[in-house]
Amino acid sequence: MLKMVFIGLLVFFAAACTGIGFFMYHWMKKTLVNGEPLMNQPVNEQTRTGKMGAGELLVYGSIIIVAALIVVLIMQEQEGGGSAILAKAILLPPVMALFNARKRTGKAMLALVMAFMVSLFLMLANALIGLPKKAPLLVVDHIPITAARTTAKDLIDSGCDIYIRRSGAGSTDYNELLTSGSYVKYPADQSVRIGKGFHPVNDSVENAKYILVKEGLVLGSIELYGGETEDTVLEDSKIIGFKTDEDCIAAAKGKSLSYKLNGMDLLTTLKREKVKKTFAGNIWSIPDKDADITQLYYGLKWGTNSDHLFWNEYYATISFDKENKMTSFELFVEIARE
Repeated sequence: MLKMVFIGLLVFFAAACTGIGFFMYHWMKKTLVNGEPLMNQPVNEQTRTGKMGAGELLVYGSIIIVAALIVVLIMQEQEGGGSAILAKAILLPPVMALFNARKRTGKAMLALVMAFMVSLFLMLANALIGLPKKAPLLVVDHIPITAARTTAKDLIDSGCDIYIRRSGAGSTDYNELLTSGSYVKYPADQSVRIGKGFHPVNDSVENAKYILVKEGLVLGSIELYGGETEDTVLEDSKIIGFKTDEDCIAAAKGKSLSYKLNGMDLLTTLKREKVKKTFAGNIWSIPDKDADITQLYYGLKWGTNSDHLFWNEYYATISFDKENKMTSFELFVEIARE
């Protein structure tokens, strides 16, 4: 329902802008001043009518670009309506200076108004819906995992095994996950189906329903999503979550395996500046240098203004110790839905 409300608002606004544009066009065409349509009447006091040269355009264009960059910085640093008002006050003068650099008529004014309405519509659309974010790429021992895109079959075809937790199994130590009988290897025979709907869980690796294994080594746990409307065979389900902990990380290091997120090796020393550079624009939480051990984590988000209403949103948490070594990692996707 909320999706339809947002779409309805955009359709209404687009229709209103179009109606205003047509009304202004016909009104300016029919309204006569001294026998001439208002469309052809001058709207400023400028007397110059010649074409603007490249140098003049460069000057005005440079001023507008600088003002636009200042606006971007303001919008990033501040929140609330005040920043938007200040941004308009900065950007409007150079735009109007360019407009008034030559004698303009009602046609130019109409074009300016319509351009403003288009910009306003795009801003509203971005505020309500936004644009889809590119999913982060996780590579575990050369096996690429793209949340909500990679399937269980993709992992199996890459040489991995998926183990399923037995019903009623108790808590199991990492070293006994594959030998205690708590988990059974899935034979990849389409015998298991994933229930419809989005039902995320937040279990530890040792208590997860599905664990990812390669050559007898537990790489971490995974979460699976089939679809909203019908059950799906496990092989066709999508990976919507991956989690690894200290035991998995220690075992991976012992086998010289790697965990990489968007190209950054998570098993090397996590340098603060490199993390900031790699995930610029996606970091929502970064600890102070003197933070307590419980606060040592990087929080990452690839999201939009619509809060997964129209597009998938992706989250990652990288926890580490005082030596900047990763102690756990989690990647999770919120599937677009109401």
